[in-house]
Amino acid sequence: MWQSCSHQARFEVGLFRPYERPEGESATPEPTPAATPDTARAVGKGAPTPSRREAEAARRERLNPTLSPKELRQRERAAKNALRDEQFARTEAAPGKVLMRDYVDSRRGVAQWSMPILMITLALSLVISGFGNDAALAVTGFTYSIFLLIAVDLFLTWRGFKKLHAERLPKEPLKGLVGYMLNRAINIRRLRLPAPRVKPGDQI
Repeated sequence: MWQSCSHQARFEVGLFRPYERPEGESATPEPTPAATPDTARAVGKGAPTPSRREAEAARRERLNPTLSPKELRQRERAAKNALRDEQFARTEAAPGKVLMRDYVDSRRGVAQWSMPILMITLALSLVISGFGNDAALAVTGFTYSIFLLIAVDLFLTWRGFKKLHAERLPKEPLKGLVGYMLNRAINIRRLRLPAPRVKPGDQI
């Protein structure tokens, strides 16, 4: 009887022994190994690593992006404008033109007011022509007198510039400077390009 009970007890202990924790084993589960940088990078990308050909194509696209027709036209227009500005600056840097600009800008002449005056006289002639022939003749005479003053002013400007040019730039040609003077002298000061760098009355 006792032996039977003892045998049954050993059987029950042996039956439940696999569920017992070994001695010295911690009850806390082992931490999960941290992800390596390569693993994290692969997970973060969410896509396979591009091939060498794909990487080279992406680099070419960054350097020379594919443009739409509108963007291409805008880029061509900007390039043309930059080229024109460069050519304009190079042309305007000629010594004769620089001296001409400074000389014209330093003068107080009637030529720079020619365009506003002529527009005013034209408007007056249209308005006064209905008041009779005498009024129309008066406006016409005033207009011709303005033309005469402008011509005299331009003549004096050119004569003074030739004298200055002979002193400062005796070896530089005068070719093309007459038209350059006319174009600049009849423009209002604020509309002149390049912008004036001297004030009226300054010594050149």
